[in-house]
Amino acid sequence: MSSAGTAARAPGGARLIDPAALARLKGVALRAQSVVDGVLQGLHRSPHQGASIEFAEHKEYSAGDEIKHVDWKVYGRLDKYYVKKFEHETNLQAFMVIDGSASMSYGAEGALTKFEYAAVVATTLAYLLLKQQDAVGLLKFDEEVAEVLPPRSRMTHLAALAEVLERARVRGGTDLGRALSLLVEQQKKRGMVFVFSDFFGEAERAFAMLRNLVGRGHDAVLLQVLDGDELEFPFKEMTLFEGLETDQKLLVEPQIVRREYLARMKQHQEETRQRALAAQAGYMLVDTRTPPGEVVLKLIRDRKSKSGRKAGTGTARGAGG
Repeated sequence: MSSAGTAARAPGGARLIDPAALARLKGVALRAQSVVDGVLQGLHRSPHQGASIEFAEHKEYSAGDEIKHVDWKVYGRLDKYYVKKFEHETNLQAFMVIDGSASMSYGAEGALTKFEYAAVVATTLAYLLLKQQDAVGLLKFDEEVAEVLPPRSRMTHLAALAEVLERARVRGGTDLGRALSLLVEQQKKRGMVFVFSDFFGEAERAFAMLRNLVGRGHDAVLLQVLDGDELEFPFKEMTLFEGLETDQKLLVEPQIVRREYLARMKQHQEETRQRALAAQAGYMLVDTRTPPGEVVLKLIRDRKSKSGRKAGTGTARGAGG
């Protein structure tokens, strides 16, 4: 992971703006556009060319298919010509599910909050999906479902999505289970679901709904968004910690509790990862000190890699992370 203040570069030398610089910009749309520019350069200059996040299936080559879509790696394994059929040909729908609970309001001094960071990554992904004519929807939740934008495939929809995230209030507790339950009920068409959360909430119902969602044919990727302070606990002097989702306050000597805190935080991350894998969903730990463009590029690379490995079965659906 890159630390705050570093100037990261994408493959091929494209500069990916760091979170400290993004924090000085105002507005989700402007921040996301800065990230998009670096991501597109990185995709153009890297071996992973193209902005497509995933292709849905392979089919045997037939007269009239474009030669450029032949998968030569599959040919090398199977000695048959297969053509990649991209998701937008089957009207892919994607949902950005973003945790807007109070714990997501945390951010180290001078940095993006976890919610702001998630909003930038989600908006960047939405841009790439809309650019390839896929439909993107948004669901923001806390202890209730706070905002829902139905999937649309027009590029003008990006402004509506950014506006919702810009005016969003971060508050209350976390009920991911309720948010995913709504998707299970309303999303009849199979698609992709990106969940952005710190996952500080009741887990049983949430992951039961996630298993239900995946079982209905949806692809899900969980991005566990955590601040560097949460990951490293750098505090040294006597500190008063205040709960963001409770009224609890605790005066602590950091050096005394640091080892136990880090052990519990590591356990929380591992439990979230294992629950995601058990639900056949993708998982990615996201440190908010990492340039968001790096996260987006890794998502694209991971999904392409896993799609390619499944090509020989006739389908190429895979979970990132």
